[in-house]
Amino acid sequence: MRKLIKTTAGWIHTTLILSVIIPLLYVLCVKDQTLVGPYLYLKCLVIVFPVVVTDFAAEKCRTLFTYLLLSVLTFAATGAAGWILAGSLRDSFLVWGYLLLLLGETLFVIINRMIARLQKKKDREAAFEADPSFRPYNDILKEPAFPVLFYFGGVYLLGANFNGPSVCNAALFSAILYAVTTFLYHYVCETERYLALNRRTCNLPSRRIYGIGSGMLAIYLALLMVLALSSLFTVSLRHYRDLRDLKTNIEMDFTEAALPSLTENMGENPMAALIGDPEDIKPAPWWLDYIFYGFTALIFVLLALALIKKVLAVFQDFRITNDENGDIVEELHDTEDEVKIAAPARRHRLSERERIRREYRRVIRRHRKDQPADHESPAEIEQEAGIAQTEEGMALHARYETARYGRVPEASR
Repeated sequence: MRKLIKTTAGWIHTTLILSVIIPLLYVLCVKDQTLVGPYLYLKCLVIVFPVVVTDFAAEKCRTLFTYLLLSVLTFAATGAAGWILAGSLRDSFLVWGYLLLLLGETLFVIINRMIARLQKKKDREAAFEADPSFRPYNDILKEPAFPVLFYFGGVYLLGANFNGPSVCNAALFSAILYAVTTFLYHYVCETERYLALNRRTCNLPSRRIYGIGSGMLAIYLALLMVLALSSLFTVSLRHYRDLRDLKTNIEMDFTEAALPSLTENMGENPMAALIGDPEDIKPAPWWLDYIFYGFTALIFVLLALALIKKVLAVFQDFRITNDENGDIVEELHDTEDEVKIAAPARRHRLSERERIRREYRRVIRRHRKDQPADHESPAEIEQEAGIAQTEEGMALHARYETARYGRVPEASR
């Protein structure tokens, strides 16, 4: 249930942000809003279809070809739905503008889902290598955030200052629904994070914690609804203005008497005297053309090879990051009977400090499967790995403390 709440919140987050863009652009570019109609925002909510379908496709498709095929079908279905919904617009320019913007948003969603899927491989490799600079990829289409409410506030202000009541209503409705969704999303995420940090606590009353949190969330949402109802009831009192009607009264008098004659006393053309008569230009040798064509062909071939290599790598990475219910799916390949022994690569000689730190990481990875948190001390890391009380763990701890801090800890002296 909690996973469904987070997934649905991501869909609502993306849909509300994208669906208000087209009405805002129309109110800024089209002064006569009767050509647009009051229901343009409802037509833009069709973007929820590619948002949901591409999310499922990015999670379930094993190969990039399958994902691209479903994306093309989704793109075509969204265009057909947009063509049907755009029939009420009274101008062909508005119809094509609506279709192009809707398809542009769909293409953005498709590309973003694919990038997020490909990023999973890099995130997993960085976590496995214990990279201290590793930061998880932030998918902008999955995580609602409270600062996005300022985005809807900006849309509301533009609608009020460009005589767009439909845009103001759409921004107000979107902000209310988005606030409710964000409260619910962060409640689930923060509660799960709290329980994960305290998983070592015995008899942690998780059910009671969820009950108390749900009660507080209901209070917050009730207060939010009171504020929302007050805003909805005062919609008829809203004042609009159009900044395009403001005209400046500055008049400039450009008369011939005020401007000096630009052709008086110029004399002869100074550039003509400087250049003079051009001499006969000798043609370039014939072999220069062939060298130029050869370099051009070589550059195009190298670019084509690099593009093909990159496309093949993207297909491979997309397939590697396939997972089912959180389990990584790996393919088993046949091994060759003949084993080729290659010469060992030369490595720089490790110092004693580096050797001890590498041994420490290797032992921790062997006894602990999850990634240690940034705030954990070596003692806490060893406790989670289950080697803190063993002779090997205590000896390793002493060597690591000496290598890391240059001293032997008090407990090991």
